[in-house]
Formats: sequence, structure tokens, C-alpha cells
Amino acid sequence: MINKYLSEHPEANFFFQIFIAVISALIFGLSMKFFLIPGNIFSAGAPGLAQIINYFTRETALAAIFTTGNLYFILNIPLIILAYLKLGKEFTVMTLIVVLFSSLATNLFPLTYVSQNPLINAVIGGVLTGLGTGITIKYGMSSGGFDILSLYLSKTFGWDVGMMTLLVNSIIIIGSGLLYNLETAIFTLITIFVTSRMIDAIHTGEQRLTAFIVTNDAAAVTASIRTRLIRGSTVIEARGGYTGDKRDLIMVVINRYELHELQLAVLESDSKAFVNIIQSTKVLGRFLTKEQQKLMKAQPVR
Repeated sequence: MINKYLSEHPEANFFFQIFIAVISALIFGLSMKFFLIPGNIFSAGAPGLAQIINYFTRETALAAIFTTGNLYFILNIPLIILAYLKLGKEFTVMTLIVVLFSSLATNLFPLTYVSQNPLINAVIGGVLTGLGTGITIKYGMSSGGFDILSLYLSKTFGWDVGMMTLLVNSIIIIGSGLLYNLETAIFTLITIFVTSRMIDAIHTGEQRLTAFIVTNDAAAVTASIRTRLIRGSTVIEARGGYTGDKRDLIMVVINRYELHELQLAVLESDSKAFVNIIQSTKVLGRFLTKEQQKLMKAQPVR
């Protein structure tokens, strides 16, 4: 319903993404100040690194400057510059808005002890963090942090960034154990696991996605996919199993960050199309990287 409205009113997409960015930031702030920080539990990625740095500065004269929220924003500065140079202006603007609001929410929410149970703090903190991150990705944005680097490496070089994510989170888990104790490391691990599962539940993992689109107007749909995503597709003649009517089946492989754009592309060209999206275990052959997509965009479509 929402995607259909946005496809029919593209001017509303920017304001809708701002709304999503604010909601995501509020959820992130609640997670950090109501569950993770009070429970001495560390988040995944850049927020977790910000918490580790804050541990060493909070008893110094720099404590007022190097809050967890401010450190999260500072850690994102070089990554936002990378996004501007390599991933596009629109993506960078939306990412900056998400990061800025998230930093402000973390600073402005009071430190509140909702529960003294570390397991509750770990699980609820992970659920909220995953929810905030998941909805930004679902609607074509980034929550900042190492998600930017992952997107750049994935789109530009086609790298599997799972090992990099594992490395960063391993540092956070080990660091939390060294700063506090083994129990803290275990609850941090639980938080990171729950965050990951929550993101997957809302959106997808790092794997490629294959979309099967059943339509009566293959020409319009494939043209919209080429324009919006710079992706090729395969059109297969098909027949409805119930009606026996002739249909076209379009198959296209995308990455998770392109899912929102694909939905808009299909809705604007054939709002009655049937779409089935599955996760691809492995893609062999030519899957365009971000740089290749830019080159293709500069060339006229034949």
C-alpha cells in the first residue's frame, strides 16, 4: 500500500524517508539509553565502537564532548564522505539525516534503567536496534556506520562483507569482555545476534535476491527496471495455471539495497503485476557492480 502510493506520488518519497529516518532514530535512541547503555551491554557496529571509546572518556574532562551519541556521529564522518564520493548524493543525504537524528536521540534521551535483568536488556536492546536498522534498509536508506562500507564494497566490487562484519563485531564482543567481564561479552553477543535476526526478519541478509514478476506488460516493466535500477532481466513466456491466459514472467537479480527501487519500478509500470522475491544462494556470471551500473547509465539503451 505504501509503496504503491509512493510510486504514484514520487514527490512524497523524500518526506516519507525523512519520517522513517526520525522513527528509526527514536527507536535507536530508546535502545541505547533505556536498555544497552544502562545494562553495560554493547551494540553492534559503529554504535558499539562508540560505546567502547566512551568508556575511556566518560571520566575525563572530555566527557561532555565525547558522549556516545557524538562519538557515533564522529565515527560516521569518514564513512559519509565515502558515501558522497562513491554512492551518490541522494543516498548520502538520507544517510546523514538518519545518523544525525540517531546521534541527537542518543544524546537527548535520559539514561533510564528500565530493567536490572541483563538478559532483558540484551534482547530488547537487540530487537529495537534491529528494528531501527531494518526499516531504514527496507525503505532504501542506510543507518550509517559500517553499513555504508559494506554497501560500497558490495556494490563496487561484489565482495561478500560477512567476514568484515564478523571481525568488527568480534572486536566489540572481546572489548566488552575486557572492559567488564565474560558475562558482559555473552550478553553483548546475544544483543548482536538478536539485532541481526531482527534485520533479517524485516528485510533480508547480504545475499542477492531474485525477483520473479508476472505481468501483462513486460516491455513497460523491464524498461522501468532498466531506468531505475540499471539492471538487465530475462523475459519468459508463461501461461496462467488457473485461467490459462498468456503472461510474461520476468526474472531479475538484485541486491538487498535495490529492493525498494524494484518495488517502485514494478508498481509504476504495472500495478497489477504479481511479484515473488526469493533469496539467491549464489549468483554466477555477470552481476553489475555500482561502477558498472554508472557506466551503463551513461550509455544509451539499445
